[in-house]
Amino acid sequence: MGLKLAILASGSGSNAQTMFEAVEQGILDADIRLVFSNRLDAKVLERAKKFGIATCCLDHKAFASREDFDKKMCEVIREHGADTVAMAGYMRMVTPHFLNAFPQRVLNIHPAILPSFAGAHGARDAVNYGVKFSGCSVHFVSEEMDAGPIIIQGIVPCDQDDTEQDLQNKIHALEHRIYVQALQWLSQNRLNIQGHTVHLLPCNEDAIADNTADNTAIPSLIYSTENTQGNSSQHTPKATFLGVEHDERYPLGAMIYPPLERGF
Repeated sequence: MGLKLAILASGSGSNAQTMFEAVEQGILDADIRLVFSNRLDAKVLERAKKFGIATCCLDHKAFASREDFDKKMCEVIREHGADTVAMAGYMRMVTPHFLNAFPQRVLNIHPAILPSFAGAHGARDAVNYGVKFSGCSVHFVSEEMDAGPIIIQGIVPCDQDDTEQDLQNKIHALEHRIYVQALQWLSQNRLNIQGHTVHLLPCNEDAIADNTADNTAIPSLIYSTENTQGNSSQHTPKATFLGVEHDERYPLGAMIYPPLERGF
């Protein structure tokens, strides 16, 4: 069953753009019902209109409280028939009222390897700390900032001369792959939260076979080079290492886990 998706964004919307394109290309099984922003000048609204996607902008400063704003946002999202929410550069925390309206259906992406460097400046904080690796995390949203169960993470080297912008550029390259992948897993009902851990369930190939008529391959796991022997159904998934045979979409030395599936 495809997602009925609302996207929340406060800025340029590069991750939202990736979702638009993934739906158009048949990679992401979703119907994007709405793009919502709290900023009238957010470029994401312009991007959405080019794809014919409905938009709504409400100024949060016009509301008496954060909860009042979120209640109105829930109304708008429901009016557009969405049941899942992807936060893509949405620079506000949502209230318990909002999360209860869409239980375990609100996702976010954060530019750091959570739980490290939560908050508004993940890349900047990583550079200032002098870490050797940084990255990004897609997670379910909880009441605590950047603390919900993690679905997928991408890791990139943080070179000693990297500026905040250098690192952010590397991270963006992975964000645009892993967010769409996480949403596709959700659309396939393959994400099972146990405690604070997200378990990725096996792919039901029969359930998605009808989506391959356009020559889109049935998703299969990408394995690291040491796991290439024997029947693929007996393989244990390994992290996807990107660098030995370098894929120019990704920074050299990047790693993603759980592994991306074919097409992502």
